[in-house]
Amino acid sequence: MVKSFQYIYNDEHSLNQFIQEHGIDQYPSLLIQAFVGDSPLAVIKGLQRHINRILPRGTLIGCNSNGQVIGGSIVSEIVLSFTIFEVTVIESLLQERSGSSKQLGQQLTGVLGQSDTKAFIVFASHLHLGVQEFLEGVSERGDEIVIAGGVSSDLPDKRPTYVFTNDEITSEGFVTASLSGEELKIHSHSIEEWQEVGPVFTITKAKGNILGEINHVKPIRLLDTYLGERFVSALPDSSIEFPFLLRRENEKVAVYIMNVLPDGSVELSHGVTEGDTVSFGFVDVRDSIRSTTKLLSRLKRHPVETHFVYNCVARRRYIRDVTNQELSFFNQVSPLTGFFSYGELGGTGGKPKLMAHSLSYLGLSESVREPIRDMKIDFQLTPEADVMMSLTHLINTAEKDIKELTQNIQISEEYYRSLFDNNTDFVYSTDLNGRFNSLNPSFMKTFGYTREEILGKSALNFIREEDAVRVRRHFYRAMDGREQYYDLPIASKKGEVNFFQIKNIPITVDGKCVGIFGIGRNVTKERQFEKKITQLAYYDGETDLPNKMKFREIVDEHIQRAKKKKRQLAVLFLDMDRFKMINDTLGHFVGDVIIKELSQRIQGILPKGAYLGRFSGDKFTVLLTKEVNGTTISGITQDILETVQAPFSYQGKEFYISVSIGAGIYPQDGEETADLLRNADSALNWAKSKGGNNTVYFSRDMEEEITRKVEMEAHLRRAIEKQELFIAFQPIINIQSQSLIGCESLLRWQHPSWGLISPGEFIPLAEETGLIHDIGKWVLVESCIQLKEWIDRDAGKFYISVNVSARQFQHPTFLNDVEEALAISGLPAEYLCLELTETIMLHDASRTIDAMKSLADLGVKLAIDDFGTGYSSLSYLKHLPLHILKIDRSFVQNMSDHTPDVAIVQSISTMGKGLNMKVVAEGVETPGQLELLKQLGCDFAQGFLIERPMPLEKMNTFLTKMHLVTNLDI
Repeated sequence: MVKSFQYIYNDEHSLNQFIQEHGIDQYPSLLIQAFVGDSPLAVIKGLQRHINRILPRGTLIGCNSNGQVIGGSIVSEIVLSFTIFEVTVIESLLQERSGSSKQLGQQLTGVLGQSDTKAFIVFASHLHLGVQEFLEGVSERGDEIVIAGGVSSDLPDKRPTYVFTNDEITSEGFVTASLSGEELKIHSHSIEEWQEVGPVFTITKAKGNILGEINHVKPIRLLDTYLGERFVSALPDSSIEFPFLLRRENEKVAVYIMNVLPDGSVELSHGVTEGDTVSFGFVDVRDSIRSTTKLLSRLKRHPVETHFVYNCVARRRYIRDVTNQELSFFNQVSPLTGFFSYGELGGTGGKPKLMAHSLSYLGLSESVREPIRDMKIDFQLTPEADVMMSLTHLINTAEKDIKELTQNIQISEEYYRSLFDNNTDFVYSTDLNGRFNSLNPSFMKTFGYTREEILGKSALNFIREEDAVRVRRHFYRAMDGREQYYDLPIASKKGEVNFFQIKNIPITVDGKCVGIFGIGRNVTKERQFEKKITQLAYYDGETDLPNKMKFREIVDEHIQRAKKKKRQLAVLFLDMDRFKMINDTLGHFVGDVIIKELSQRIQGILPKGAYLGRFSGDKFTVLLTKEVNGTTISGITQDILETVQAPFSYQGKEFYISVSIGAGIYPQDGEETADLLRNADSALNWAKSKGGNNTVYFSRDMEEEITRKVEMEAHLRRAIEKQELFIAFQPIINIQSQSLIGCESLLRWQHPSWGLISPGEFIPLAEETGLIHDIGKWVLVESCIQLKEWIDRDAGKFYISVNVSARQFQHPTFLNDVEEALAISGLPAEYLCLELTETIMLHDASRTIDAMKSLADLGVKLAIDDFGTGYSSLSYLKHLPLHILKIDRSFVQNMSDHTPDVAIVQSISTMGKGLNMKVVAEGVETPGQLELLKQLGCDFAQGFLIERPMPLEKMNTFLTKMHLVTNLDI
């Protein structure tokens, strides 16, 4: 579990009260982030002293900042963020620059970068440090470590800005906190959306970070020409609004002007070389909102336990309302903190980078949270954001029209004058009747018309008739003051059709709309690419069916319709029974062929209004939207069962498959898509547990069981460390001598609230969730340690028998786990017996035999548990290095002088002797059963007659009374 607390710092006394109130000082693994605004050096040092006195075990990193985030709000006070972890290890490092920043980055990974390090949080004291070079040094080793953080913001009076740890502080360096641990889950993201504006320039003179000439002109002259005197006089601060966009390796990097030199050159935040191309960049507000919405949607489905944002001051300055909404949404997921910086650090492993006008995001969890269902993400575009978007869309339009538009968007004409002079996109204007009255050169070049052929004509004359209604609708909306965005196919004079993205913007003079501006960009290639990407992202590549993501969207859409019309829907989950056997025996190619035919068969029998999707592997989904009732659902599921049961042919051979179906009905089984799908899937699991080849409808009893199962899984994950699991021991005796020959280790779970939980309930859950490997390893080690302790204190010499599940046995490290358990305990291998189920032989028999032989080579004894109830083949048995057969209790408990079970037990005993194995009878409960087993030649016995499974204390008492053997006769 990860948990954060935020606090506005006042003084040591109130800080101490806050820490005591929340018990923060009780946690040894504690990360403290301090964002101190424009606080001077003395205040920072006082804060260090206070934290070190109150939280001596906490790891502190901090920096100056220009706006601090607490609880999703922006404040000016000092903000402290306390983040507690259960198992994550935190370390910090302050590095003062004395040479190469790249070397500092290399040094960081050498000092803090461990094999399980997941993330670095990095703060830099200022931009002049060579931050990008530092990041390149960090990533040079190739570790997949997430990097997030920011650069301390400049202070108004040019005072130094600082970064600091518990004991150190510098105005010339970096501070880093490393987060390490196998259970730590990282979710990182960077939002940086730029739009190129104005022409593209070529750098003609440069050295390192010094830009000497652009297009053979001093940078200051070029900036004055394109951005105006006001922009130049405000440098370097104004550079954050219109940085250069450097084109390099198919990406655009925002580059700040750090300093203006006397000769008209400028110092940049990144190194550049002659021949590089740059343009001016401006934030694309709409794309930024889209990116943030996608991130928030992912967090809504998979929420983190705590998270941080390191946000650009330009976002706070120019799109403050949007930024405030953004922070508020993040805070609905989990407690949020962070600060506003002069450069954000982002990226994972390969290419971390210094970003601008961006947001660097870091989410942390040590456990899994439930999805958030009641969170609505709906950004409201404020007048401030509208101004910025209007500017973005109108950049490069004619100077005359900008003078009119600036009355509405209040942007200095001089400031942006030359940016609007040149445009590679076509730009036009129309009057209120839709007739063209101005065009730019790109318009005529794009479509091949002369100016005379266009001016005065209606725009509707140049588009398809079927698009006219849609275009007219957008035109009228633009006249009402609403900017419009749409795609439109337009033919050139030669008849060549391309797709264009059109933006319509009202031209307003004295508060009245006098015409419409249009800006068009050729997006044909982009739309073709998007179509291909959409196909890949939303449809299954083998069957062309909607995939999981697309199917969810389809269900979403139909639920909205069903709500309005008060209709029922049904979702069916289909899973092929024992399909894995086809893949394992015939190969995945044949499996894919059958999957395609399956999808075609099912599609062929579905009614109108039904949608088929491929959820994953051999699992399909069906949405029924028309005339949904018990009769129609039953009829459709029966048709599916029958069509799947028909034989499949491949290379002259026939194969038979059956299907399990789970059904969920809207709205009674879920009013939201996630609930409806989850409940239908639960019904499917019930159908499979009933043997398959049937249909099960969801019921609330299943929901209660699922809820308990989810809760139990969460508790089970912590059961070992909370010492809730323990081992019970059940003796195994030599029937002839009545002496102890062994004991079986049996896992038990004593929950503090639920009491003693049945192994039959939690062990299958451990198998299903993959927890069985860690739990089984723990049982193995503890059992070996306990037996070694008994042997060392002369409590007797007997073997200990440990159950091994099929999934645990198939794990690639199982042999190493056994070796490790023996090494840790010091127990000789011959005292350990591993009990395997017969079902192990169903999973890759040849590999299983090899694994068993490797275990036998160690000296470990092997037993087949519950023998007679599974699928063992005598031909396998004679080749296996087995030492013990354990007769299933069902045969022993039903024994009497005249039942077939006597013959079965006698046959197994005889077979065991013939194969040189010992035979153990389980479930012995009466003296008569024990006597009969003795007559039948059975070797060992185990059951309630001898002793029930006992906790350690009772087993110790039992050992002091029991007659013990002095050697192992196995």
